[in-house]
Amino acid sequence: MNILKERSRSNFRVLLTKVPPPPEQDGPQLRAHLKKVGIPLFKAEIPRLKAFDKAYYAGVPVYGVDDPRAERAWKAYNAVGKEIRNG
Repeated sequence: MNILKERSRSNFRVLLTKVPPPPEQDGPQLRAHLKKVGIPLFKAEIPRLKAFDKAYYAGVPVYGVDDPRAERAWKAYNAVGKEIRNG
């Protein structure tokens, strides 16, 4: 963590990925801790979904895989993209 806090540049944010679904608390707990120690974070996060694994093994983008969670997975990355574009 110290290396992130010591960086002279302030134009970075941490993206939480593979965030487990509720009721697991790993994601919210990590977000709260990073926020508490002053690490900038994206509001969006990437959930842990099987759709990503299926897309990897099929060699296609996540929106191209036949999985009911594929749309949610793609929307998560789009949300990050919007944050980047909007500052």
